Amino acid sequence: LGVVAVIMLFFLIMGLAGSVDIHTLKAQFHRRLGICCGLLCQFFLMPFICFVLVTILKPRKHVGLTLLILCSSSGGAYSNWWCSLFNADLALSVAMTATSTLISAFMLPVNLSFYVSMLDSEADVAIPWGALMQGVGSVA
Repeated sequence: LGVVAVIMLFFLIMGLAGSVDIHTLKAQFHRRLGICCGLLCQFFLMPFICFVLVTILKPRKHVGLTLLILCSSSGGAYSNWWCSLFNADLALSVAMTATSTLISAFMLPVNLSFYVSMLDSEADVAIPWGALMQGVGSVA
C-alpha cells in the first residue's frame, strides 16, 4: 500500500508540474522578485525562526536538531498541489521548488553549521553529514 501511494503521489506532482506552460515557467526565472523572496524566506527567515523557537522551547537535542534540519531544507513539491488547489501561481511554485531544491545542496550545510554552533557551544552535537548529504544529493 505504501509503494502504491508513493507512485500515485509522484504522478500527481509530475502531472501538476507538467501542466505548467513552459513559456510561463521561463518567465518566472526572468522575473526574479518572486523567486528571490521565496529563497530569502526559505533559507534565511525559516531557519532563523526555527532557531529562535528551539532556543526558547529547549527541546531535547535530537528533536532540536531534527527541527533545524527540516526548517533548513528546501521546500517540497506539495506546494505545487496547494497552488493548484487554490488557483495560485503554479508556475512560480514549480520554479521555486526547482530553484530551492538546487540551492539547498549548499544552504542546508551552511545553515546547520551556523545554527548548531550558536545553539549550544558546549554540547557535542553529532550531525550525520554523510547521510544528510546522501539525502540532499538524491533529491537535488
